[in-house]
Amino acid sequence: MTKKDTLLKLKEKEREQRQILIIEAAREVFGKDTYDKVSMAEIANAAGIAKSSIYTYFKSQEELYARIAYQDACVFIKELENRIYKKDKDIIKTAIEYFLDYYIAHEAQWRMITHFALHGNKDMGSVDKLNEIGRGLMDVVETIFIYSGCKTDTRLMSHTLFSCLSGVLIAFRNYPGRSEKERIIHMKRIGSVIESMIIALINQ
Repeated sequence: MTKKDTLLKLKEKEREQRQILIIEAAREVFGKDTYDKVSMAEIANAAGIAKSSIYTYFKSQEELYARIAYQDACVFIKELENRIYKKDKDIIKTAIEYFLDYYIAHEAQWRMITHFALHGNKDMGSVDKLNEIGRGLMDVVETIFIYSGCKTDTRLMSHTLFSCLSGVLIAFRNYPGRSEKERIIHMKRIGSVIESMIIALINQ
């Protein structure tokens, strides 16, 4: 390997690390506030870099937001697929536990999803990737009901399950007066109730 090749590789690695730094900082900032209230200056400050540096890698705040949301959702969906496609008898329990565990552990990602869902995309010109990932997630969740032999509207059931689990996280993730451990235990208990209700609906 020539000296020139070595320098090119080092520059590429540095570029990748800078992108990771920006994405991690932006994820936290987007998770704290709605998209329309976040600025590139705030993201740059969180990353400890100049605002102009962000535009070297992302042409707009919209592109940065969509990149993070898409990237994070793809990771979540891929692992959910891996668990669902095993087709074990406790597929609903497996999916519910994974959903809650993942978003309890990845709180900033969950806050981004919640803010987008609650406030819509009126301030974003292009959300094709986000719409694509939303449909992809529902496709995977619907598979749970197809594999479970559900005879009712499987798409409706997938929306119902997603809404129920989202509600658990919104209502109890930061519930006051309880420790982190108590909140997690409570959310898991509600998850078990949701599982029982879903199974009852499938078996009707």
